[in-house]
Amino acid sequence: MPLDTIGALGAFYTPMTDAFRPAPSVDAAPEPARASPPGTVAPHQRRRARRYFTLSFICCLFLALWLLTDYVLPDPNKAGLSARPAPAPTLIMTNWQDIAPMHRRSRTATLKKSDSLAALLAREGIEPVAADAALDALQKVFDPRGLKPGQKLRIFTEWPQDADPDTQAGRFAGFDLIPRPRQRIILRRTGHLTFDIVDQNRPLTDRFFVADALITSSVYEAARGSGMAPSLVIDMIRLFSFNIDFQRDIREGDQLEVLYSRRFDGSNQLAEEGDILYAALTNRGNRYTYWRLEHEDGSVAFYDETGKSVQRLLMKTPVDGARLSSRFGMRRHPILGYTRLHRGLDFAAPTGTPIYAAGNGTVELVSRSREYGRFVKLQHTNGYETLYAHLSRFARGLKTNATVRQGQIIGFVGMSGLATGPHLHYEVLHYGKPVNPRKLALPPGRELDEAGINALNAAIANAQKRVRSLAARANTLTSLPLR
Repeated sequence: MPLDTIGALGAFYTPMTDAFRPAPSVDAAPEPARASPPGTVAPHQRRRARRYFTLSFICCLFLALWLLTDYVLPDPNKAGLSARPAPAPTLIMTNWQDIAPMHRRSRTATLKKSDSLAALLAREGIEPVAADAALDALQKVFDPRGLKPGQKLRIFTEWPQDADPDTQAGRFAGFDLIPRPRQRIILRRTGHLTFDIVDQNRPLTDRFFVADALITSSVYEAARGSGMAPSLVIDMIRLFSFNIDFQRDIREGDQLEVLYSRRFDGSNQLAEEGDILYAALTNRGNRYTYWRLEHEDGSVAFYDETGKSVQRLLMKTPVDGARLSSRFGMRRHPILGYTRLHRGLDFAAPTGTPIYAAGNGTVELVSRSREYGRFVKLQHTNGYETLYAHLSRFARGLKTNATVRQGQIIGFVGMSGLATGPHLHYEVLHYGKPVNPRKLALPPGRELDEAGINALNAAIANAQKRVRSLAARANTLTSLPLR
């Protein structure tokens, strides 16, 4: 028999003989460990394989979670912008959805002079108990005492669905109002004498307009004829009044050009007047151009092309639409009857015309005298003081040591004291000595650094681009009705 065959049979019969071999005695020495038969796995190898498998499974699980969070789920810190805007928050409160459907109608009421919101609701037939509950809810977000005459209020009335609104009386369901251009308040009845309130922010959109007019009678009429609102016309006149005397310098044929903005709500309705961005006035062959610049601190000023501030320390004329009735110098007093120095200028204007602070400063006196009547004295920088006399009344809240800003209303034209008619007596004193307000050569109010010059150039380029764009469209946006 071949040797390889005998070796194979020996390997086969060996385990069989071991099975019938008697077990070793207890006292016998342990046999040395034998190698595992071919085709079998040792226990320690199985344990090690299980550990490797467990560790591999955990690593694969962490890897899968990392891939899921980094590549599949969106990262809030790296969210891409959507082409569609995010939906606006709903105006319907959650508990409003539980209210039973009702018939609702509305009517508009207007707040009258010396009127209150409570008086308006009573005049509209609202039950006092319901009106008081509504006003209590309104107090949480707005003080109704801040409403002004002319404020419109939309009042709602509701009926059950099975009722006939034309024949049956409904109940007061709330109201809404717009107390400020960017604010809308909605008050809705949710139960018996219970009201919910929503204070909504109204987003407004700026639109730009150009007034380009030839002056034939006055700057005011030319600007109004081009569509500018009265408030913006007054701001424009005050802007030019630092360098131009509107009583003597304006001539027929002068040219006016103004770029200004207006703000509209989502319903395309005019919400408020905007700002003057650029104004130019050609007067007697000289062209004055001023550009609006908003500083980093939030303040706003106007500059010419060279960066010089338009505003000066003091205004030459602190009242709008007035006529110069008496100049600075020696004159015969119309009441006292003798000649003496007239220490200021007199501006004739109707009683109640607003008087503005000529410059930033502090209130030195709010008093009354036999000669000046009611008067206000302000203290400014560089040793300057201004005095305003013959007032009919002071501005509300004006007190000694209070801070005022240039253009702030401090009083109203009258004829208190020694006066023959309503006018403003305006004095300027420099270190206690009276000076002629018309001959003041005051420095600019603010100077720009290099960064400010760059910001001004950018504002000029932007305004010029808007003017060219509006002019190319024949300025059709100025066709709003005069208000």
